[in-house]
Amino acid sequence: MRLGVDIDGVVADSYPFWLGELNRYYGKDIKAIHRYEMHLIFDVPWEHMNQFFVANVENLFMAPTPMPGARTALAKLSIEHEIILVTARREVEEEITRRWLELHQIPFTKLMVVGDRSKAEVCAEEGIDLFVEDYAINAALIAASGMPVLILDATYNRVELPQNVIRCYNWGQIYQTILKLGAQ
Repeated sequence: MRLGVDIDGVVADSYPFWLGELNRYYGKDIKAIHRYEMHLIFDVPWEHMNQFFVANVENLFMAPTPMPGARTALAKLSIEHEIILVTARREVEEEITRRWLELHQIPFTKLMVVGDRSKAEVCAEEGIDLFVEDYAINAALIAASGMPVLILDATYNRVELPQNVIRCYNWGQIYQTILKLGAQ
């Protein structure tokens, strides 16, 4: 099976670290991310927050730790399945992404840095059979093609999910669900 897996919020525990850095930068004390669009939480234009990310990319992409259980689950899954990492990071961030993956010994078959391209289109092009995501809109778009999607629970994705999207609360659940779906 070809497994598509997002990075930020799925393999990398990016959002808690980013929240802390953004709080320091903007002088706020926001405790949780309840919207995926963080610029709206901080009440700043997207362009301003994007400038912050561009200026601090090394720290913002290298400092987060892996999600608990991600490395172990991906290592087990990579024995029998292809792991295609599909991230909305920009092409200029591919090298730093590869460094982070190597630093944390995250196993994968292929890395796709797609920027603004639709992950649903990339999944179709790559023949991905199942996708693991954290952004509810991406999960719904990918699931609309008939592909099962596992969504890793987060404060910003607790919405009603389409039929093909299965909520998982940790990487142990993701691993077990993939095994179950692969056996069908």
